[in-house]
Amino acid sequence: MSFITGTTIVVITTNRLYEINSSRIMEHIWLNKGISRIAVAENLELDRSTITKVARTLIACDFIKTTGKYRGKPGAGRLATSLEINADFALILGIELQTEYIKTVLIDMAGTVRATAHLPFTGDTADLLPSLRTCILLAKNEAAQFGIRIAGIGIGLSGIVDTYEGTIINSHPLGIHQPLALGPLLEKETGIPVYIENDANCCCWGELAFRPAVTDRNILALLGEFRNIDIGSNRMAGTAFGLGVAIRKTVFHGDSFTAGEFRSLLYDHKNPSHCQFSLTDEEARQLPGNRELLHRLFEELALNISLLVNCLDITQIIIAGDYARYCPEIGELLEANIQKNWIYQNKKKCRIQPSPDAENAVCMGAAGLFLRKLFTVPGMTDHTEEQVGSILLDRVFTSLGIRAETDATAI
Repeated sequence: MSFITGTTIVVITTNRLYEINSSRIMEHIWLNKGISRIAVAENLELDRSTITKVARTLIACDFIKTTGKYRGKPGAGRLATSLEINADFALILGIELQTEYIKTVLIDMAGTVRATAHLPFTGDTADLLPSLRTCILLAKNEAAQFGIRIAGIGIGLSGIVDTYEGTIINSHPLGIHQPLALGPLLEKETGIPVYIENDANCCCWGELAFRPAVTDRNILALLGEFRNIDIGSNRMAGTAFGLGVAIRKTVFHGDSFTAGEFRSLLYDHKNPSHCQFSLTDEEARQLPGNRELLHRLFEELALNISLLVNCLDITQIIIAGDYARYCPEIGELLEANIQKNWIYQNKKKCRIQPSPDAENAVCMGAAGLFLRKLFTVPGMTDHTEEQVGSILLDRVFTSLGIRAETDATAI
């Protein structure tokens, strides 16, 4: 099959068409638990034989399962068989990498949490790989107790990350100032597909993966934490803040993967500090205990964010990390500033809420990143050659030792 766009002839091979349509089928079943083959065929405008052949392969590999029969349309003769993703097919490991700890979560294919862990971490670059190896080994042992293996790993951390290459470009908190291909390193060691992502972006992925009903919204994730920050060789108390931006079903990274990096418009350049806001280092050390300074911080945050909300037409704000505990106060300030800076008479609508994943927002989002990539159609991301959907599933099958018999001529 081929078509012309401009002066370029685009050729879609039979195998590529199979990857696209099988991924569409996977995604549709994932989003519509208990749907029938007939309904999938009608909704995607594909031949029923195509659905049957793809479903047969995925059922044989235990990736999807049948869940009983029901009468589809009124007056229909045969009972329809419902399909859904097999929650016990495999587990996904989500990891949050902090300067003082590593937090992990194991979820099944339905997004249900099976296990969590909280491990100490020195924050030293030299301990990064050994600590992650320990986390992965512990997670494998935990998964073995369920009799299920790990299909994928997602890691969220503070810094500039090329998530498509699995490379940490720069991370001040972790002391990484030269590109580190962490994803490929871990994938080579474990044989498991690995994704690396900025922690605030992970909060967006959690929304896209576990709450797909709201993915028609433009989402802003506000990740704020009170922690020890490694600045050079000195560690000082303070606050760290980052943004995640999702436009429709895509997390926005920017051309240099720096989207979401934040510094307040009120930052005092004449008296520079390590804080991203106008607070001095001494003031930042008093957070969150000093309520007056905390309120000042949140007022400044709301002023900055209101500009983005109105310019980008953001309709949902998720507050995550330590800041989630202060959601009522932050939400009130955000609402006031958004309306104050809105130029039209009608009220600007923007839903503001704490992350439903609470303190696990980053590690859940890291796992959700992998899950969302697994149920994405190839060629539909901003990196058209990204290995997602059925292509990623083939990698999972390989890592799990599953041989899938596919028939590309069926599409």
